[in-house]
Order: sequence, then C-alpha cells, then structure tokens
Amino acid sequence: MSMEPEGDRAYDRLVSEAKIACVINLADGESGLQTTANSLPWYRELLKNDKVIGLDIRFLFDFEDEKEYRIFREKLKQGFQFIISHDGPYLVHCNAGTDRTGFVAAIIEALFGAEIEEIVYDYLLSYGKAFADDRGNELNYNTGKIILGQLNTALDGKVSDKRNFHANIEKYFLNEIGLTKKELEVFKEKLQ
Repeated sequence: MSMEPEGDRAYDRLVSEAKIACVINLADGESGLQTTANSLPWYRELLKNDKVIGLDIRFLFDFEDEKEYRIFREKLKQGFQFIISHDGPYLVHCNAGTDRTGFVAAIIEALFGAEIEEIVYDYLLSYGKAFADDRGNELNYNTGKIILGQLNTALDGKVSDKRNFHANIEKYFLNEIGLTKKELEVFKEKLQ
C-alpha cells in the first residue's frame, strides 16, 4: 500500500466514503499490517480494534502444489470466517489488487451469480480500464486467461460447464475452502 501522498489522500477519501469497517489483507502478516497502520491512521484504528486480518498469502500461489494449495485454501477460509464474524463494509486487498484479490473477487462474484464473461471483464479492470475496454487486444486475452486458468484449476476443469458453474463455485466454498453450509449462508448475507 505504498502510494504517493496524492494517492494516499485519494485512497483515504475512498475508504472514508465507503465507510470501511473491516479489512482482509491477503498479502501481509503481522509486521506488514503494522507497517501499513503506521502510515494510514484509519488502518491503524481498524487494526487496534481487531478489524483487520493479515492472511500472508503468497503472491504466486501454485494450485498444482497440493501442500501450498491446501495452505491457500485454509487462509481463504480464515479470511471468509473473519468476514462472517465482523460487520462491513469490507476492504479486501493485497498489494497490486490483481492476482490474490482478483481470485477472491472472482469466486465471490461467481457465488453471487456473475457469469464467466463478467468475471473476466472485472478482472481485466483490475489491470486498468484500457485492458477491459479493448477486448480484442491479445494482451487482454492472455491476461484474462490468468483468472480463467485459476478458476478452472480450482473447479477441477469445470469452468466451462456453464450450466453448473454457480453450483460448482458453491461446492468450492464448501468442499475445498471448507466453510459449512451455515457459514456460507452467513457469508452471503454479510456481503449482500
């Protein structure tokens, strides 16, 4: 979250306008949370009141390495349970807002009924509006393949099963991440 002073002010304004009450930091552990809190008073206040969780998820998580992927899913569960036990509005972030946050946003969007095309478009927006506006650009296609590949791996190759896509996402939350049906119900309620 290191930004230029002007960027910090804009960020502070957006957080204030959104009335952020809870933060899920996908990138940092304890020391990183404190570093951010030292430079952002609103973050420091939330951290002091136990409204921030640091999940310390690796930047390039590897779905093919079962041990690493298990740790990744356990950390997602911890973050989602944090949402369940805290009131929003929520801020979910990492460093760049693309890979870790992009995946979390994608599965949450899918859980709420977004179609694959919408998810890819939103993912491209995290790289900048130009990527999303120029859909024919080869770079967009390759960038969009990142989230499609992650979703496809997470869903055991079932991302193209459009009829069952949303049911498969729900199964991912229950069977892979490990939320209970009741937790998933509360999670959805918290995010509506």
